[in-house]
Amino acid sequence: MRKAIGAAVLLLIIVFLFPAEAGSLKQSEDYSGTIVIYYDDSDPSAGSFTFTWRYPCIDGSEPDADIVNSFYLEQIEMDESNMQFFADGYSENGESVLKEVSYTVTCNNDDYFSVLLTQNLSVGERRRTLCTGNTFSRRNGEIGAAFDLPRLLGILDSAELDDYMVERQSEKATDIVLEMIMDQIFENPDNIPYFDDITFDYLLEHISPQEDFFLDENADPVFYITPGMVADDSAGYLFFTVPLEDIADEL
Repeated sequence: MRKAIGAAVLLLIIVFLFPAEAGSLKQSEDYSGTIVIYYDDSDPSAGSFTFTWRYPCIDGSEPDADIVNSFYLEQIEMDESNMQFFADGYSENGESVLKEVSYTVTCNNDDYFSVLLTQNLSVGERRRTLCTGNTFSRRNGEIGAAFDLPRLLGILDSAELDDYMVERQSEKATDIVLEMIMDQIFENPDNIPYFDDITFDYLLEHISPQEDFFLDENADPVFYITPGMVADDSAGYLFFTVPLEDIADEL
C-alpha cells in the first residue's frame, strides 16, 4: 500500500511541476496502444500481461519531427518485441501484470525537447513506478537519438563514437554533477531520506548522470535517483536540479 501511495504522490508532483503547455514543437496525436497477452488463450482467468503505452508524437510539419518520432517508434517496436518474453516470465507464477507507460513534456523550446517517462508496473498486489528522462537537441541532435549529458554540455560532439573520448568526457561530467548533488544533499539533509547512507561513492554506484536526467522548463538538467537505491520504493524518487551554467563553470 505504501508503494502505491508513493507512486500516486509522484505522479501528482510531476503533473504539478511540469504542466502541459504549448511550446516550440507542435505535437500531434500521441503514439498509443494496448496489447494483452493471455497466459492461456482458452482460459482468460489464468492471468494476462497487459501493456499500454502513450509516447509523444511531433507533428509531421515540424522540421525536427523525425529526431523525436523515430526514437519513440523504435522504442515501441522494442517494447512489443519484448512483450512475449516478459509475459512468459510472469505466467509461471500466474500473476496478472499491467505495465503502463505515459509521459510529461518538461522542456519544449527552440533548442530542446525533453520528456519524463513514467512507467507504472502492477504485478498482483505489488506496485512500482519507474522514471526515465529523454532529451532531444533540435540544434545538434541526430534522428532517433536522445542526448546524453556530455553532449548537452558540448564536451562531446553529437556524432562522437570514439570509446576513449566518450568514456573520458562522461567521467568528467559525472564527477562534476555528483559533487554538486552531494553539496545539495548536505545543505538540505532534512529533505533527503536515508541521508546517512548517501556518500559520493554510493551515488557513483547508483546514479548515471550522463543518462539519468531530463530538462526543466529553464533547460536545466534534473537528475534523479531510482527508488530502492537510497530508500524503499515508498520514498519515491529523489530529484536534483543542477543549473547547466553551474556545471559548465566547472568544466
